[in-house]
Amino acid sequence: MDKRFDRFKFCDSRLFPYLEKVMDRLPDEVKEALLNNHTLQILADENALYACAVQYAFDQPIESLIYLNPKILMESEHLIICIIACEVAHHVLSKGRPDLSEEAVADLLIDWGFEKEVKTMRYERTVTQSEGYRAGYNWARKQSQDYLMQHFGLYFDEWNEKGLINVSSEALDVLPDKAKSDSTIDEMIRLEKEAYIESEEDKVSETLSLRKTMLAGIMAAVKELKLSEICRPENCVTRHSAYKTV
Repeated sequence: MDKRFDRFKFCDSRLFPYLEKVMDRLPDEVKEALLNNHTLQILADENALYACAVQYAFDQPIESLIYLNPKILMESEHLIICIIACEVAHHVLSKGRPDLSEEAVADLLIDWGFEKEVKTMRYERTVTQSEGYRAGYNWARKQSQDYLMQHFGLYFDEWNEKGLINVSSEALDVLPDKAKSDSTIDEMIRLEKEAYIESEEDKVSETLSLRKTMLAGIMAAVKELKLSEICRPENCVTRHSAYKTV
């Protein structure tokens, strides 16, 4: 990893691999300008979510600050990358343009080669707001990690790396009988209807089934379980010494 990442001392180190993946996909001149710009800082502090007040002492004066909520670690890998890339694009475009539109940011991301991620994020914004997503997530949180990995682990990497929109059709058939017996999910499956999403950008209609949104919610719960396993005290490297909390 580039040693210049070390100056982001108030950024949760768990986000560094994703930052690196974004930087490596940027045009060289953009990447170098960002990493050499010491007036830019990236902040992601889980302590800030709970403390009444937090102070940060930077080594040099800061003109721009990108804040990343550590909770994005619960998202799939491709979505984390897209969120970070969006903030980088916003920073690049923001000088002298305080009223940036989402379209301007998306256009720049597409120019950088993030077209697939932009399309996927638009799709999944709708998914996470659906009733099926909430039902799948709430059901999965009641199950054991071993049970979830047994039935859904085979498709986890596919969902994590490629996004729901690119998950194979086989993954939609893995909802086990135990899930179908849940009264909420059973009722949703019985009444399953097709909802249509029309993209304002390309005017292409896509079909979004309740079964697919439920799978997304289940996979999100699996990601949380896997992350909690990684971040057990014996496995997680913390940076509490870098923070001053009140």
